[in-house]
Amino acid sequence: MNTTRDIRLALAAGGVVIWLIAVKLIQPAHAFQFNDIVSIGAAYTTHLVLHEMGHQAVAQDAGATGSEMHFLTKKSGDFYVGLSTYQSIPEESRLPYALGGERMAGFTFDYALKSHRKQPTTYNKALLFFSGADFLVYTLVSNYLYPDARMYDPNLVRKETGCSKELLLSLVLGKTLLNAYRVANPKAHFAPEVWVDDKRAALLLRFPF
Repeated sequence: MNTTRDIRLALAAGGVVIWLIAVKLIQPAHAFQFNDIVSIGAAYTTHLVLHEMGHQAVAQDAGATGSEMHFLTKKSGDFYVGLSTYQSIPEESRLPYALGGERMAGFTFDYALKSHRKQPTTYNKALLFFSGADFLVYTLVSNYLYPDARMYDPNLVRKETGCSKELLLSLVLGKTLLNAYRVANPKAHFAPEVWVDDKRAALLLRFPF
């Protein structure tokens, strides 16, 4: 029996259950229907595909060669729900590439937040949750379960920046909490934002006018 693998699978399954419960808790009380499960699955798929498209957008701007998207795949012994790869990319573009998915998740979150306020459907709430909380979960998993998985985005960020696990987790947690505050307070006039171009990346606090 591979105990480490069993623990990882249990944590992954537990994460899915937590997501399902969290999305259910923030919606009006009614029986949990099959359509809710379909909506949650559709929202996660939307978030996942857009996340990978964010990597592809940076790859295209940076002039990467052989960029591809993969889903439910294994590479170098590690499992990936979604994975973007390339054959070559300029060295200075590796950090923007690693954060391209989270940048797109920020756009998805803003869209889901507006949609949720207009029509709080299960799909909109689930998309809001996945796009807002996914990178925090991703960072926790990367930091403490798969610290050697070379293609996990948080591990790529740590490699390119030299920051510690604790610093990265603090930044990601701060961004997640700010977005949670925005959900709870419609009058909040700020937004955390991951900004990238083909050579640089930054975490900003945006004040729209």
